Amino acid sequence: MPRIDPAYLEHQRKYWMRPDAHRFIRPDWRRFARPGFEGEHPFAFYETKYRPDQARVPPGSREGGQWTDEEGGGGGRQGGGNDPRVLSDASHDPIQPGAQYAQNSPRRPISSGVIINGQRVEPTPGQSARLAVVEAQAQDAIRRVQQLDPTWSPKPSAYESVEGLIASYRGDAEQAQGRIRELQSKGIGPGLFAGESIPARGPDRDFTAAERREINRIGSETGCHTCGDKNPGTIRGNFVPDHQPPSALNMGRPQSLYPQCLTCSSSQGGTVTSIKVK
Repeated sequence: MPRIDPAYLEHQRKYWMRPDAHRFIRPDWRRFARPGFEGEHPFAFYETKYRPDQARVPPGSREGGQWTDEEGGGGGRQGGGNDPRVLSDASHDPIQPGAQYAQNSPRRPISSGVIINGQRVEPTPGQSARLAVVEAQAQDAIRRVQQLDPTWSPKPSAYESVEGLIASYRGDAEQAQGRIRELQSKGIGPGLFAGESIPARGPDRDFTAAERREINRIGSETGCHTCGDKNPGTIRGNFVPDHQPPSALNMGRPQSLYPQCLTCSSSQGGTVTSIKVK
C-alpha cells in the first residue's frame, strides 16, 4: 500500500485540529454526507468545537469581534489573563526559515494528493481529514501487533479511489486488531481476562514466595489471564506466573507477571516457537 506524504498528513492533522476548523466547512456539508451517518462525520465533531455564545471583544476596539477568554472579558496579559487575539492555548509552532506555510484559503497544501493506480488524486478536505485519522489508527494497531509478532503485516487490499484507500486503511486496522485478539487467546500479550499484574524483576523464573502469593491472589479473583479459568491445574494449586510480553519475544521492554493456568502455559510455548521461526 502506498504511503501518504508524512508532511501532508502532519499538515492535515494541524489543519483540522485547529480550534477554528469549523470555518473551513461548507454550511451545507450534510448534503454530501451519507444519510443517517451525519452525526459520525468528522465535520460534526469540528462543529461542536465552535460555540456561537463564546465571548468576543466588544466592538470599537482594535480587536473588536474576535474571540476572547471567558473570564477576562477581553483583558490583556496582565495578571495572568489571556490575550483576546489568541485563539488557542496551544503553543505556536516556531517559524522555520525557508519553510512554506498554508494560508486560510482554498489553496491546496504542498505535496497534497495520493497516488492511486499511478495517478495523483486530490482528496477533498473531509477525505484528507479521514485519511489522516485512519492511517494513524492503522499504523498504531500494526505497531502493537509487531511488538509481539515482528514479521506480521496485514494482507493488502485493492482500491481505486480515495474512499477505497480509506476503507483499505480501516481494513488494515481491523486485521491488526483481529491478530491481537488471536495472540491474546494463545497467551501472547495480556489476555482477554487479564486483571491485575505485578512488575517482573526480570526474565528469569526465580519467583519469590511473596510474588507467588500475589499471583495466586490475583488468579483467585480474575482467573487465568488467557482463558479465565480459576483452577490453575497445577499439583500444588499455584498459578503459573506468566511473563508478559513473553521473554522469548521481548525486546528489552519492561515485563509484568500475570496468573496463568497450566494448560494455557503449556500451549503458549508452541505459539511462541511458531512466531520465532517465521
